[in-house]
Amino acid sequence: MLKARFSHALTLLGIAVTQALVSFININLGLYKVFPQEVFFLLTTTAMILILFENQTGKKIMIAIFMDGLGYTSNFIFLPLIQYTAKRVAGHLLWYDLLYGLCDGLTILFFALVLEWVARKYRNLKGEISLEGNIYLLLLSCFIKYSVIYYGTRSMASDNSLWTNLLITLAAIAGVILLLFSLYYVDRRLVLALEKQQNLFLERQMTAWKEEEKQLSSFRHDFKNHMLCIKNLISDGKETEALEYLNSMTHTVNSLSPHISTGNVYADAIIREKLVLAQAEGIQLETDLIFPPSEMLSPMDLCIILSNALDNALEACSRLSEKETKAVQAVSYVRHSCLMIEIKNPLPSPKLDRADIFVSTKEDSRLHGIGLTNIHQAVERCHGTLSLSAQDNIFHFSLMIPLTL
Repeated sequence: MLKARFSHALTLLGIAVTQALVSFININLGLYKVFPQEVFFLLTTTAMILILFENQTGKKIMIAIFMDGLGYTSNFIFLPLIQYTAKRVAGHLLWYDLLYGLCDGLTILFFALVLEWVARKYRNLKGEISLEGNIYLLLLSCFIKYSVIYYGTRSMASDNSLWTNLLITLAAIAGVILLLFSLYYVDRRLVLALEKQQNLFLERQMTAWKEEEKQLSSFRHDFKNHMLCIKNLISDGKETEALEYLNSMTHTVNSLSPHISTGNVYADAIIREKLVLAQAEGIQLETDLIFPPSEMLSPMDLCIILSNALDNALEACSRLSEKETKAVQAVSYVRHSCLMIEIKNPLPSPKLDRADIFVSTKEDSRLHGIGLTNIHQAVERCHGTLSLSAQDNIFHFSLMIPLTL
């Protein structure tokens, strides 16, 4: 789910150093006496993940909250039964050390296995985690964590029977299951948001195609009359007027259905739609595009990347003033078995803050950033690379994807 910012060795070293430093500050310096250690561990875990890993901030905070809740809850899966056993063995100190060492080992192993399972299952967790989603997970994690800790410590102190310790273990297992369900809930919400955006894209495509077909049907209906008019002009010796009329017809046909041939039917449909949208907004869309056939690149990923990238460029141009030049340049080609896509568009203001370059103007704030996030995830699925930059008030979108031969 998270991509390490540094090498694996440096990441593991950073985690180990962070944990050792946290334990030293909390225990040796006595921080736990004046500051809640649960809050301290959550804050340090979040800081560690933010520093050592990449990905979106919302996703990293979500993982930190989940790890914090899972760590405390996992410990109470094994601690009650280990403590119950320790009080019933011979009073040799070595036995106590071995049993509690076993508890720590089992907790770490269980914690690692759950994290590995989560990382595999939600490897392609789609979309940016919202503040609402993280607050929901934080409240649920705190409720589970403190409920298990409070119930477990009070029960073990008052009644150390086997049945009580089994109930504590079952409560901790239920807490882990509830935490895993919360991740599933967040993932489902993101998937539904993505499907909603894709459905909107397909609806726009269908609307554009239906309108195009309607205009072409109207033109075909009048075709006989056009031919009759040209025939009469030629019969009257007005060849110049007939040629002008024919050129006018050709221009009308081209405006109704621009001839696009990139080598990929899916890309053709997207470019045709974006040309119509650009023309309606008064934006000049310059294209020099060559795409591989659909067998060499996932049509769904191509649609996500190309449509969202062009939508972002057209949206940026629509925010320009009337005096500014509204032009988008899109180039794609195949080189060394890789697809290259480059898109350039002007930014709305030369004084625009860098953090505002990717801000969307969509009315629904839940859809802000989803297009760019979907591009990133599609590029990751295709094992490609994406570069976004701004220079001289021009935004540059550069993409490279290896093709399946």
